[in-house]
Amino acid sequence: MDPEIFFLEMAETEECQKIMYKRMAIRKYVGLYYAMKNERGVIDPFMVPFRDFVKEQIKLNNVDIDSLLKYMIDNDESNCALFLATTMFMPKKGLSSLGFYSKIAEDKILTPYVDEVDMDAFALVVVAFVFDNFRPNRMDISEIAAGEIFNYPTNQYGLTKVNGAVFKVDGLIFDGKGYYYNYFTNKAKLDPCDSMVGFARIIQEDAKDCDILYRLDERLSVPKEEYYDYSGVAFAKFYGPQFKFDGNFLNGDKTVIVHMDDNTMAKLLMVIKRRVDQNTSAEFWHIEIETLPYFEICTQPVVTTFLHGMYYPKRDVFTHIDYTKNQYSGNEYIQKYADSVDGMPIDQYTSCRDLHYKIWCIENGEFTRDTWYKLMMISLSKGYQNLLNEILS
Repeated sequence: MDPEIFFLEMAETEECQKIMYKRMAIRKYVGLYYAMKNERGVIDPFMVPFRDFVKEQIKLNNVDIDSLLKYMIDNDESNCALFLATTMFMPKKGLSSLGFYSKIAEDKILTPYVDEVDMDAFALVVVAFVFDNFRPNRMDISEIAAGEIFNYPTNQYGLTKVNGAVFKVDGLIFDGKGYYYNYFTNKAKLDPCDSMVGFARIIQEDAKDCDILYRLDERLSVPKEEYYDYSGVAFAKFYGPQFKFDGNFLNGDKTVIVHMDDNTMAKLLMVIKRRVDQNTSAEFWHIEIETLPYFEICTQPVVTTFLHGMYYPKRDVFTHIDYTKNQYSGNEYIQKYADSVDGMPIDQYTSCRDLHYKIWCIENGEFTRDTWYKLMMISLSKGYQNLLNEILS
């Protein structure tokens, strides 16, 4: 069967359409979401029937999986298919992880580079591709309203009283079920650390004595125990402690901090490495900052800004500050950005010294924290400045 026909047929099946609106309401690239999970092949329970259906159809129609993978890599608007395929399978013995990723990216086939293809995992790659690339381009309110299912009493506008509901980032918990927010809900948060959306926090704090009504569409419901916030702190909004010059946040010899911009999905990486000066036996810290822009498609080399300082905490001074550009291949960068389990860690540098391209440096002096901060800020664009201030706050 022609791959394009196969994907079109899968997208039009009842199994797919049953959950398409739920996936669109959640509004996350499915391939990226599953690629970033620590455990291979884990899938949301409500997705399992469609995954199993796809797996059965691949077998019944004798569809060549390498042809499917090539079609996905060539036609994926988000590049998530390539990323997911390279994180979902173990390379055959003797092939390194980086070699595995490079082979798949170059040849766009899978079977020669794995000992065995887990068909549950491959079907998940197909399912993610369908939802990321065959979703409707626009949402029509009349069509959404026509398909809504309400199991609780509603007012004339289709709203249900949900007093006592627990509001979260991507939905709310009510009467033992999780309800993902309606597609048109603004899910902006007041503070990056909030565990609920901004409108719910304002209602909770400023409008205590009132009824709260929300549109509870059963198509967007899951059992309470299966509810998950996709776009909350757990979805790589940030991790690591806040940076403080007193050193209390440090965890061992290396501490990694990452903050992400919700709007652009750009990340700012800070790595602090504790070392001892061989000449004076004094402790010092390498403080490294790197900008990590987000790309839906990443086939070209990516250049990042890398800032480095050497800080002596007992003297409260920097003795070295430099500004560098790092260049990564598209495949390397995808792994680095996602901090993939078996790929390139987020704090790993470029593949060779020549691609660690220094622009300026100051050293053999003593520089204050204020000087370091001003040099960091002038070297970063506005969005990254905000992320650095989050880390330092």
